[in-house]
Amino acid sequence: MTKQTADKNFRCNICQRGFTRIDHLKRHHLRHSGVKPYSCIFCSEAFARCDNLRDHYPDCVQRGENPIPETGQRGRRRHACESCTSMKLRCDGQSPCSSCVKRNLKCNNTGRPKNPNIELPPSTESSLLKNEELESSDRGSINFLLNGGTDSFTERFRLPPRSDRARGMQYHTQKELEEATSPANTYALDTTPPNINTGFFSEFDDLSTFEESFMSFMTGPFAESQKSMVDPYSGTFAAHALLQFPNQEPQLGMASDSSFYEPESAFSSALVQAILAKTWTVNMDAKSQQEISSNLHFLLTTRRIQKFVSLYFLYWHNNCQLLHPPSFNMEQVTMPLLAAVVFMGAMYSNEEREAYVARRMLDFAELYVFSTDVFSYEHEVSCTFIGRPATDAERKDWVHFQNLQAGYLMVVTQYWAGSKVSRNRAMEARFNEVVAAARRMELTRCKHLPEDRIHETLWIQKECRIRTINVISLLDCAFSFYSNFPCRLTPPELECDLPCEESVFNCEHPFAQLKFRFTRETTVYDAFQHLFQDEQGASACHHDQHHTNHCAHSPSIGTTLTVTDMFLMIHMLYSYINSHMTVLAPIMRMRQLKKRKEQSTANSENHKGSLTFTCRSITSDDPVLISIRAALSRWRTLWLDLKSRIPADEWAAMGFMKTAYNFWQVAQLLITKKHSVDVIMQMEVKCEDKLEKLKVLLQDDND
Repeated sequence: MTKQTADKNFRCNICQRGFTRIDHLKRHHLRHSGVKPYSCIFCSEAFARCDNLRDHYPDCVQRGENPIPETGQRGRRRHACESCTSMKLRCDGQSPCSSCVKRNLKCNNTGRPKNPNIELPPSTESSLLKNEELESSDRGSINFLLNGGTDSFTERFRLPPRSDRARGMQYHTQKELEEATSPANTYALDTTPPNINTGFFSEFDDLSTFEESFMSFMTGPFAESQKSMVDPYSGTFAAHALLQFPNQEPQLGMASDSSFYEPESAFSSALVQAILAKTWTVNMDAKSQQEISSNLHFLLTTRRIQKFVSLYFLYWHNNCQLLHPPSFNMEQVTMPLLAAVVFMGAMYSNEEREAYVARRMLDFAELYVFSTDVFSYEHEVSCTFIGRPATDAERKDWVHFQNLQAGYLMVVTQYWAGSKVSRNRAMEARFNEVVAAARRMELTRCKHLPEDRIHETLWIQKECRIRTINVISLLDCAFSFYSNFPCRLTPPELECDLPCEESVFNCEHPFAQLKFRFTRETTVYDAFQHLFQDEQGASACHHDQHHTNHCAHSPSIGTTLTVTDMFLMIHMLYSYINSHMTVLAPIMRMRQLKKRKEQSTANSENHKGSLTFTCRSITSDDPVLISIRAALSRWRTLWLDLKSRIPADEWAAMGFMKTAYNFWQVAQLLITKKHSVDVIMQMEVKCEDKLEKLKVLLQDDND
């Protein structure tokens, strides 16, 4: 018995149960997470284990006379071919597969080893992975991307999961499971950080042992033992939910019940009182006020604040890096910024009650964040009355700038995780306030100046400003991409610097880094213009002297652009295309219609036939469209070159910026499909899911 216990080196970090094999531990974690990775191809019923799926197939009513597919094969899994993967179709793994034979497509399974246990050479496998994204058929890839509109497009984004939609939930649960599976991953009651394994877990197909099967039968899927050991009514929480934050060392072990009675920190009490003070200005009855007070005291304890801040940097910071992690201190940042970070992180909590209460209180946190002087009209009126411009203090004041960052983060949180009413309010009203405040602070012209060399802190603060206006413009374009909402910032307005490399920004001392550059010497507008230039940069002569001096560097701009830069550029390109279609294309259509009518009268042709045209024929000679096509082609060339120069491990660690090619495919779709103008013109502003409506463009290939 002692020997058997000693051999169980793989231990669950939630219930502390031991296992002798890592695949048994991985399978066990599914019981805690609720993930069901095995689904029936006929009725879509999902199962946590492959052997349960095998038992289901003989009794599946919708299977009919179809043969039972193979499940749980040993060794290396059989790969789907490229065509089936891009079009999200079932592939039988044959060489060639039946799906490609039926559609007369070239199947890339040809030449692959038929034995699934034979691994491909590293060079072949890496080339297949690279070609999967960039060299597959555009129609197939777009079909896959737009399969479920925005939900499928952002499936692997680390967006704050929303309670009323499925976006990202499966990915977040999967990610937490991956980080929880590590050999001998036990947590003592000290502050030693666990050795988290961040690699993707492999498929596990071994049949369970008798002990595992017996426990699964006895406990069932909804038994109390399946739930997390976190007490939702206390201040304790599971260690695996925390990321070791730079300036904090939260307890990684399961704290004792006495921690509930520990005194709260000053920032915790201050945050609760600040939000409550704003909440009392809302007309509500005493019962509602009591509920809000209880919820805030439950949610904003010191331990939970530390946890939520850690979740923010774990999930969201990697996507939009506008806060400097080493210098972020919960006791020193402004209360509005702390509130925004905390509520963003709370959206990622795997504890049901925490996430529910956070969403319940999210609107009140928004009221508090946007009540600061940066967004307050009362402050503007008072400054005007006493004759002191409000912009003078806001432009250089670090406190005001942090409150602006808080407003941006709150808009993002409400748009991706809030209710429909809150989402619309954030997009229509709150973001306008953020853009207006950014303009008052002159962030659109923010650049690194020589005086920033005096101290490293000055450079970091200026870089935070540059990054903030960059992500603000990115969100502005994203509203157009996802909801067809007009942009509020224009490309010529963005005379700010491009942000530095993320590896430099995340360091405690950027000046000491080998890759450190004091300034990129390239503005956002310069980079956008570069996409429309030819290889020799001949178009630089059409700009004024100020732009000509910048464009003199244009031959080297393309080689210095980062993944973040390219992600921003494709968003701006998409918005530019959308604006062209909604403003210029209808005017050109009217002109061509008038011209055809004149030709019809002169030639006595059939009037109905003369009015038959397509958007493609209208815009084929449009010089703006020609330049857009050239810019998209240039962006793709720069992207392929950039991707080839980034190491695989560095690429895997990036956030959703690395999906920029998907945005290029949607932009390319708009300028190549003949009904795109009609679709865009008939689409309402602030539509629920623009990508879902764009799927109609995929149906005209055979027209």
